[in-house]
Amino acid sequence: MSSKHRAIDPPNLPLYETMNKGIPDNQLYELESYQNVHLSNCQIEGTKGVDFQYAYFDNVKSINTYFKKLTLQDIRIAKSDFANTEWEDASLNRVEFINCRLLGFQAIKSRFKNVIFKGCQGQLSQFNSSKFDNAIFDNCILEDSTFIESSLINVKFINCQMNNVILADAKFKNTDFRGSNIEGLQININQLQGAVLDIFQAAYILQRYANVTVKAVDEETTDNA
Repeated sequence: MSSKHRAIDPPNLPLYETMNKGIPDNQLYELESYQNVHLSNCQIEGTKGVDFQYAYFDNVKSINTYFKKLTLQDIRIAKSDFANTEWEDASLNRVEFINCRLLGFQAIKSRFKNVIFKGCQGQLSQFNSSKFDNAIFDNCILEDSTFIESSLINVKFINCQMNNVILADAKFKNTDFRGSNIEGLQININQLQGAVLDIFQAAYILQRYANVTVKAVDEETTDNA
């Protein structure tokens, strides 16, 4: 297995000056497609079947809302708030989340391809039954989040806080956790194939789930029996 991570395709965005400011009526409509738009300092409500292509989201709020079959392609989302928002059956390709608030965010049965989360607050977020293909979580807070029955292919967690993250029944392929804090991580040790761990993480997992004592070669073994 190779631990080399594939490069992520960035959003293919037009020049900022050529984009439309806002959306008509400042309201999203069901099954509508929006292209070449810049949303800034506004609030959007959930709906069904909305499609965004080639867009910037800057300081957008979408709190306590519900989207079904949301499609995002070639999008950069910065300093936006999706706290307690649910996306069901969403599809994302070439999307960047930069310094976003994702507390309690839910993306259920969704697909993430070429997606970057950078500097995001994602405590208590849920990505259950979702599929990630080529994604990066960079310096994100993911404490108490869940990836139950998710598929993580070519996913990298860089310097993330992953305390008490639940990865039960998740599937891994070149999934790199090295350098992240995984204290309290809940995972099935017999399903770790495809995961990449650093030596400290591997020792922690073995001690936590296999009751194996891990010591350095020159460290004395103490028998407390």
